[in-house]
Amino acid sequence: MKRKTFMLIVVWFLLVSFVGTAEAIDLTFTHWGGNLEIDAIKKMCEKYTKEHPGVNIKPLFVPWDQYVQKLSAMISGGTPPQVGYVMETEALEWAEKGVLLDILPLIEKESDPSVKLKNRLRSIWWLYGGGKKTLGTSVAAEVMITWYNKEIFDKEGVPYPPTDPNKWTWNQFVETAVKLTVDKNGKHPNEPGFDPTKIERFGVTFGNWYMVWFPFIWSNGGDLCDESGKIAKINKPEAVDALQNLCDLIYKYHVAPTPAQSSALPSYSIALQTGRVAMAIDGQWTLQELGQLEKQGKLKLGVAPLPKFKRPVTAVIGTPIGIYADAVKDSDTLKAAWEFYKWITNSESAIDLVRCGLWMPIQTWWYTDPKYIQKWLDPEIHPSEYKAAVISYAYRYAKPAPTYYLKNFAQINDIMYQELSNAFNGKVTVQEACNRIAEKIKPLLVGRYDKP
Repeated sequence: MKRKTFMLIVVWFLLVSFVGTAEAIDLTFTHWGGNLEIDAIKKMCEKYTKEHPGVNIKPLFVPWDQYVQKLSAMISGGTPPQVGYVMETEALEWAEKGVLLDILPLIEKESDPSVKLKNRLRSIWWLYGGGKKTLGTSVAAEVMITWYNKEIFDKEGVPYPPTDPNKWTWNQFVETAVKLTVDKNGKHPNEPGFDPTKIERFGVTFGNWYMVWFPFIWSNGGDLCDESGKIAKINKPEAVDALQNLCDLIYKYHVAPTPAQSSALPSYSIALQTGRVAMAIDGQWTLQELGQLEKQGKLKLGVAPLPKFKRPVTAVIGTPIGIYADAVKDSDTLKAAWEFYKWITNSESAIDLVRCGLWMPIQTWWYTDPKYIQKWLDPEIHPSEYKAAVISYAYRYAKPAPTYYLKNFAQINDIMYQELSNAFNGKVTVQEACNRIAEKIKPLLVGRYDKP
């Protein structure tokens, strides 16, 4: 009798174990990122798994430069992740092909306010199918801004840039950069004897890429193409003038490094900290490094909006997170993936990455509710100007980069980079470069994902 009872208990435990194993759902979450982001994602996945019995989140790190190749192989091999980062240049094309799930039907049935269309920044939705479908949003809303070293401003007796984007004009910006630029003899570009080949400190530095080009083009009333996404406007006066002003920072005013000089400089963070540059036009995400220098007392950091031509504007970008359709065909897996998607794209879940300066939140209340703004800001990392110069600025003046809506943007961007590199290297005029771009992109301008 005892033996029979014992065997029944063993069988019962085996059945419970089997049922528990059968019900457990494994979700793979693919991502890229630096060490801080890798560690944060790992902790987030562990936390979610711990708080949600029956669901195991397995993070899979893939280097950024291998991500598209790796994910493409996983997709074609029939083993896509359930949830994961999506490369911006591939996101909408993959969505239209059905690789990524249209989550709009899930959103419409959802009661969670954090995922509703109206409660996330409008600028970071990835829409396709004529605007009737969405793969979701970016995991963060990253904007372009002006970072600066306050100690250099103090040393030169130059006022800090205004935090009100309407008061930070292009002419003021150029005048400021001139005052902050010095050669080996301590002379400024507007002084006799200044040597542009022996510059010790540049007033400003900026990268040659679309997140730099477009805010200034838009600010001057120009654009890459018309609203339909079918007619080029990059060679029109408004766009050419904005890009020419960027080139003039290098060759006319001698306040910014040439591409060759830029390659000899350290990273923007170190260049600012060591005084090789006074200002840097770069993304908000740079605060991850700059904030640590500020926290360690190695840098007196300041931040301002981008200078404006006709109107204030900045560009926003951010990595989209998507649900991979072929990996969530059964209802239980889809439900688990959706719950995890909602959680990881709720900025509350990523508060460590927000407070360290890497990510900006995506729900609107982080920009309007003082309680959430206070939770966002770390006074040891975020400069005192951050609320006005970044939070309010991003909320009011951010415009999505063309990668959010323009078809064939990856190929268009390659052409722009090639031609504008020639202009920034002084090989051709800006007008010539823009004329070539306009001609070359004609067959690629076939419309937008977000409009019929």
